[in-house]
Amino acid sequence: MLLGAFTFWDVFWLLILASVWLTIAAFVLIVLIDNFRRTDHSGWAKAGWTLLVIAFPLLGAIVYQIVRPSSVFAEEEWDSDRMTAARSEALEQRMRGPGPR
Repeated sequence: MLLGAFTFWDVFWLLILASVWLTIAAFVLIVLIDNFRRTDHSGWAKAGWTLLVIAFPLLGAIVYQIVRPSSVFAEEEWDSDRMTAARSEALEQRMRGPGPR
């Protein structure tokens, strides 16, 4: 009886540990994605951060979050504004229809 070997608290502890590990894995994945999307890093900087995060996942991800400049937030905001303007322009073109302009 394999199920008989597990108590309620064993299952509870397993779920807690699984949740923590999934959270850490998601955090590390988000840091890696952010690292590769950055335009202000050179290729060597991206490679260095990637190696650090892969070698020491939690420590590397926390250090990356602390060290990265705040200009990233301004870049994301600019990108959001640019995308909103592009969507508005595309919507206006659709509303005009396919006639001569």
